[in-house]
Amino acid sequence: MEEKGFKLGILCCNYTNLAEKEDFQDILGEVIMKRYPCSGHIEITDILRTFREGAEAVLVAGCQKGTCHNENGSSRAEHQVEGAQKLIEEIGLPKEFLKFVYVERLNTGDFIDKVKGFYKEVLNKLLKEKRV
Repeated sequence: MEEKGFKLGILCCNYTNLAEKEDFQDILGEVIMKRYPCSGHIEITDILRTFREGAEAVLVAGCQKGTCHNENGSSRAEHQVEGAQKLIEEIGLPKEFLKFVYVERLNTGDFIDKVKGFYKEVLNKLLKEKRV
C-alpha cells in the first residue's frame, strides 16, 4: 500500500489546539495545518484551496459550541464546510473527505484524537475504493 503521497489538510482555530506536526508522526503522508484567529474566518475558498494544494481530505476544527471567543465562529465554520461539501461532490470528491468537528478549547489531546480519527476514516474509505 502506497500512502506516501497522501496529504491531510487541517484548518483550525488557534484556540482549538497547540498541536505540532510531531504529534501526527503516525499519520503516513503529509499533514498540512493552517491556523486561523477563529474558525469563523475560514471561508469555502480556503477549504477548496487546501484541496487544490493537494490535500486528499480536509478536516476543519472549531471550538465547542458556547466556547468560541467570537461567539458564533464555530457555527459559521460548520456552515462553510456544509457549503464546500456540496461543491466537492459536484466535482466528484466524496463529501466524507471534508469534515467539521467541534473540539474542546485548548485541549490538544482532543484535537489530536479527532484528527487521527478522521485520518482513519478517510484511509478506510480509500482502501475500500482501492485508491491507496
